[in-house]
Amino acid sequence: MSSGFVHEEEVNIRLADALNELGLDCRPERVSGRRRPDIRCFHNGLIIGIEASYQAPDAEGDARNRVDQGLVDLAIALHYPIRYRDVAGKELVEQIKRSQFNVKIIVPKYVKMGSLLQFIIQQLGRKKLLTEWFAVDIPTLINVIKHAVDYLIQESEVEEELENTIQVINNFVDSLKNRGVYEGIYEVMYRLYGMQSPRDEDLVLAQAALSLLLTATFYEHVRNTHPRLGPLSVYVEKYGAIEGFKRALDELLKIDYREAVRLAREILDRLPSNATGRVRDLIDKGVGIAQNRTFLRRDFAGRVYHRITGDIATRKGFATFYTQVPAAYLLATLAIRALLGLEDEIKRAIDGVGNPEELIHRIKEVKVADLACGSGTLLTASYSALMNVLTALKHYSGLDLDLNDLGKALIEEGIYGVDALKYAAQVTAINLALMSPGNISRENIHTIYLGYIPEKNQPWLGSLELLNNGKRVGGILSFIEGYRIEGIEKVSLEGSEGQFQLPERFDLIIMNPPFTRATGRVSEEFGEGRGLFGFITEERYRERLLKRFNEVRNKVREDLRDIAKDLATRENLPSIIKEIINGERDEFRQYLSIGQAGEGLLFLYLAYRYVKPGGVIAFVLPRNVLSGVSWFLARALLASRFHVKYVIVSSDTSDTEDGYNFSEGTSLSEALIVARRVDNHEPNEETRFIVLMRKPKGVIDAMLLADKLLTGSDTTYYGASVRVVPRNTLLNTIINWNIHTIPDEELRNIVESIINNGAIKLCDVSVKIPITYFNELISDMGVNRGGDIIEAFNLPKRGTRVDCNALPRSPIPNSVPMLCSGEEELRMTMLVKPNAWVVGSGPRAERIIKLRSRLLVPDRVRWNTWRVITVYGDEPLIANRFFMVKLKDENASKEKALVTWLNTTFGLLIILANREETEGALTRLNIGQWRALPILDVSRLSIDTLNAIAKVFDTYANKEFKRIPEQYGEDPVRLSFDLDFLRALSPGINEDEVRTCLIDLYKRLGTVLKTWIGT
Repeated sequence: MSSGFVHEEEVNIRLADALNELGLDCRPERVSGRRRPDIRCFHNGLIIGIEASYQAPDAEGDARNRVDQGLVDLAIALHYPIRYRDVAGKELVEQIKRSQFNVKIIVPKYVKMGSLLQFIIQQLGRKKLLTEWFAVDIPTLINVIKHAVDYLIQESEVEEELENTIQVINNFVDSLKNRGVYEGIYEVMYRLYGMQSPRDEDLVLAQAALSLLLTATFYEHVRNTHPRLGPLSVYVEKYGAIEGFKRALDELLKIDYREAVRLAREILDRLPSNATGRVRDLIDKGVGIAQNRTFLRRDFAGRVYHRITGDIATRKGFATFYTQVPAAYLLATLAIRALLGLEDEIKRAIDGVGNPEELIHRIKEVKVADLACGSGTLLTASYSALMNVLTALKHYSGLDLDLNDLGKALIEEGIYGVDALKYAAQVTAINLALMSPGNISRENIHTIYLGYIPEKNQPWLGSLELLNNGKRVGGILSFIEGYRIEGIEKVSLEGSEGQFQLPERFDLIIMNPPFTRATGRVSEEFGEGRGLFGFITEERYRERLLKRFNEVRNKVREDLRDIAKDLATRENLPSIIKEIINGERDEFRQYLSIGQAGEGLLFLYLAYRYVKPGGVIAFVLPRNVLSGVSWFLARALLASRFHVKYVIVSSDTSDTEDGYNFSEGTSLSEALIVARRVDNHEPNEETRFIVLMRKPKGVIDAMLLADKLLTGSDTTYYGASVRVVPRNTLLNTIINWNIHTIPDEELRNIVESIINNGAIKLCDVSVKIPITYFNELISDMGVNRGGDIIEAFNLPKRGTRVDCNALPRSPIPNSVPMLCSGEEELRMTMLVKPNAWVVGSGPRAERIIKLRSRLLVPDRVRWNTWRVITVYGDEPLIANRFFMVKLKDENASKEKALVTWLNTTFGLLIILANREETEGALTRLNIGQWRALPILDVSRLSIDTLNAIAKVFDTYANKEFKRIPEQYGEDPVRLSFDLDFLRALSPGINEDEVRTCLIDLYKRLGTVLKTWIGT
């Protein structure tokens, strides 16, 4: 250069080289017009812009602009204090490495700079507070960036702003409660449901407030590209909050967006003048959200919707569940990367793309659907995951991509949502519009009617109607079908019934479907105790809808059975599984029923019908999809027609309320599943079963975890246990995939050695035992359904349960002994005595009396309070909380041996592995699961061994055991019990070695129980 100094652009290129050499992934930008940062870096899923200049004010101004434009997650303004002389490239890089720079961190408005700087100081180990501008060398700059990213990943300020927003909404609700406003707003909200909505003042007012908030945000978002629209603040100052908001929306309606703002406009008409202060608070908050592009990119609007609707629904008993935002981003990231074949660290995955243009074209053509979209979190997460791939592709491939145009096209052409609630569908449409980098011209978000249409004498099953006619479905309403922008015609059904057309197949179907009831509402108003579709108050209409539902379910069940039979024909399955599938074992007929799986299974089948070959499905489902009897055909479907890629469950005991679930408003255990649709399977297919001991707490955290799971890198922070299961093992364990979620490998090996090899392996000691399925020993197994026994014996009730305290405590004429209830005091010892005597008559009572037995096994186990699993009566008993089991050979020694086995550590491990987890520590095994349980084959034991084990039972029959988790601390009873059992099986074992091995086993099991149930 004639001046002898290097131009800024060249210095920036060499600065990026220096940062790369020292481990930070950075690329220089060479775009005219300075539309993008000088240097763009990627770290832990975030984009960092470095604006470097010889002039500090220029660097700071450019950095702040990039953050405000939402182009980066954070920016560094970097001032070169000296001018670099024109030298060779490598020499310039070395000069830069030896230099110091003045830098200033620029972050989104919601981030508290003081807290961020304090965090960085602590991480750097410095005592002196950083000023706004501070000096760094290259290594320190890299550490500053990494620590700043770590701080943003925590999303503490996002959570704080969320709480502030919720408080504004709650203030609105509190100010209007019991003021005569509710009925008018309800009439507006009712039309936005498409079915009977909850007549609850808190919920309706909160949703009204949320509508006003989101509409204010939406208005400000749209205003950026429509100069004729004035700021909301101007309207408010001139006319007041309510009237000003109305006038602003009227101006917006002249452009269009009718379906986006109609609800808010009607709500404003119903508000009294004294609500103006609270409306202004909502407007101010909405405007603030719109001005923060980073908030919108993190689905802030969706989080507010979940927190407000979910909290009230839970408190009021409506139990409306929505996917937790971090879980949605984890699931969507894994699904999108599996769909695009990018299952590696993102840079390596992009570097491995042979033809980047082909990948871009594929993303442009992608079709994503959520057929029960709720507020749209899974769709916004999928959109974000696709945009993250495009951003990485631009960064690593050097292609000049217009991300704004690509993002706009994805929402307009690639994202489809359907829901039964118009209000939720509208929120979905607005949320997607807010996340879009520019104003969109149309969306594909629809409402499909769910309920009964008296005028047409027609029941309508919402999205499940797509199983009958995939091309055209009547009763659909569309939201934001298209805006009139620059001459583009808006296509709108304008609130009337109409039709819509979906693509024949989708690349990705991602859902958190209803699990059981149509709406999940259980309050008295919605028919508590009435079950499915309880929201329909007219019983005759509800019965017709149920009839329609059963017809669809029966068709689905028959197809699923055919798919399972095809699987049994093509694959080398264990004989018992083939017999179950082919209907050859009547005692296992439960496995061919899907009734108890509810709607969730039907939506899974719907996804199977609508996903393309090679496409991906991603679901949030109840955890009993892994082991539930009614979900067996679903597992057969997944194993037959899909390559199951990821199964994720949680045992996050640090979160006492949401440790096992991935949905807001429920404590039930859930699973995330990602699977690719295939017709022909490869022998090397593998499934990753992942147990999280710490769930991601935010969006960035979730995306970071997904990247770690994709790369197989260190997931210690999440305590994740990852097990890779080959296809043949997946098929062989199709009765129970829960076995693969045991987080300790040694415990898993012990379980598998018992089941597969008939050997208890402890260190170098191996004790052979005969193993069979419990079913092979059983002649009959009895009901424990409370309703059956209550009716048969006319038992007194307290609520829905038997009132055991009201029953006779000693024999009366014609009575039978009963073990009533299953409270902890009845399960402290293996030997139990009757605590009630009852009299019954009629066929049902005769059936139950005939099933009286000594051997009793539970249908539910709460692992943090139970002491023994299986009990033995001192005489034959009936029971209301246990299954009564009669063996083919009613031999007392065999019964005692089985009770002993099921209460040993080894029996407990088999039960744990085969449990159906419903809510953390609360698990169940129904009759079908007990029958399919691998168990000690007492029919093949020698007389001496059988008697020896029965003697162990007699020795410990009346000894009180501690609670199960406590038994695996220091419990001499547990240790001596297991030792005596092993000695009965193998009298010559090395007791000292076995004792040492058992103590190690107990430590492992104790740790697993503690991390699982938190005790």
